[in-house]
Amino acid sequence: MGNFSFLDKVWPDLSKTGELAEQYLYSDTNTCFIKMGMLAESIVEYMLAYDGIAEPEYDNTNANRIKLLKRNDLLPREIDNILYVLRKTRNDAAHAGEDSLDRAKKNLVLTYDLSAWFMQTYCDYTFEPEKYVLPEEQVIDIAGLEEKNKEQEKYIKNLKEQLDKLRKQGSFSSERKNKAYSNASKYPLSKHDTRMIIDKQLREVGWEADTDNIRQSKGAKPEKGHNKAIAEWKTDSVVYRNGYVDYALFAGETLVGIIEAKSFHVNIPSVIDGQCKDYARMIKKEDQERYCIKKFGEYYVPFLYATNGRPYLKQLDIMSGIWELDIRNGGAPKALPGWKSPEGIMEELKQDISAANKELANTGYSILKDKDGLNLRYYQVEAIHTTEIFGMPVYTYSYRKAVVDGYLTDHDAPHIIETELSHNGIKFKKGDVVPM
Repeated sequence: MGNFSFLDKVWPDLSKTGELAEQYLYSDTNTCFIKMGMLAESIVEYMLAYDGIAEPEYDNTNANRIKLLKRNDLLPREIDNILYVLRKTRNDAAHAGEDSLDRAKKNLVLTYDLSAWFMQTYCDYTFEPEKYVLPEEQVIDIAGLEEKNKEQEKYIKNLKEQLDKLRKQGSFSSERKNKAYSNASKYPLSKHDTRMIIDKQLREVGWEADTDNIRQSKGAKPEKGHNKAIAEWKTDSVVYRNGYVDYALFAGETLVGIIEAKSFHVNIPSVIDGQCKDYARMIKKEDQERYCIKKFGEYYVPFLYATNGRPYLKQLDIMSGIWELDIRNGGAPKALPGWKSPEGIMEELKQDISAANKELANTGYSILKDKDGLNLRYYQVEAIHTTEIFGMPVYTYSYRKAVVDGYLTDHDAPHIIETELSHNGIKFKKGDVVPM
């Protein structure tokens, strides 16, 4: 009996696909990836059917079916993450010949987790899966494999008809939705798979990120005109993981940030205060001279980040989200709604608040009102006097900061439309009749 046999009673097609994936693991790893992707895709189709949701009329791809589940709030983030990893590796297998045995073994565990969650949510709320047992390498019965593939093809041909029947009977269930979300928390991603999710999130805001390929050990370097998240960047830290930071963020050839990726059950802000700060303090001397803007106290990197790939949830607080520390201004780490773009980070770096305050302190008040100086109005000068008496505001939050943080959408510059009327205006001569 294979690991996926628990599916056989209700979904024999899924059970057969899982069994084939395991049997191809050692003999044809590429096909193993494809079978795992097929199983995941079938589960998505079943989910839509059970909830009575029609598949997209146009561009009915697996990616769009997943979007449809998300729009209906039926897909927990943990399961969405598993589906993303399986979809990406299936595509790599189909188009780039992905055949990593180690990666295939990890994906089999993910496929098993996805199948177990599906059973717990859409069939048996009391189901508890056994621990996954990796299949042993064995001599392949080619004729037997061909026969099983033919059986699977029959199931696939009948699947559409079966899904249509399910869809007619299907409907939304709030109890099932609650089970979906509570069960999903049992299946967190590994650290490596979490980094695949972070790669995707970083790419969406403009960073070049690929944890398996854009890494220092494979020759990745900062380049002008490129914004790279380079994985496994070496520092001189002797405290953590031989000094390798998960990602170093480079805007062109400038080191602007470092990222540490953690598993779901880690206090995220504490990672910044410990691990990230140590990396930022221990940047290699040659990198300090070549890539760092300047030293910020005892640190060489202005922005420190830690995350577990999970979106920020108030109820989970420090166990979720993307956390940032702007090392230039002190303070405590804070949760962000999403990753900052390279342009957003560079915009913040232009705003060196402490340097601006020092410059203002050295500016005489006579030049503030002078028309040939700053030409400030009386209330602006009074505001400067006020800060001298009471000190700087305890907290400020600018429009630009809100845009960079993703809370506001920046306005477009006004578009001036020039016409003959705007240039020449409307002119009437004495005695002209004005049209009404």
